[in-house]
Amino acid sequence: MTLLQLKPEIWVMTPKGEGLAFLVADPGMDHNKVFTVLLQEGSILDFDLKDCRRCENPTFGVPPPRPPEPHYP
Repeated sequence: MTLLQLKPEIWVMTPKGEGLAFLVADPGMDHNKVFTVLLQEGSILDFDLKDCRRCENPTFGVPPPRPPEPHYP
């Protein structure tokens, strides 16, 4: 497993709201990467790569994302 600390952190949108992704875990080629996110409400949760979207960045013309649909029930 590989861990990567993001510096600077990345603003992402998750099924639970927006937050700062600050850690990425790569468990290997058979699994998706996992982002550890500090949500605006204060919770720290792990999200699959499929459940994260980068947030809007008007400076670089990045439009706001649609909220991701969780792939789990």
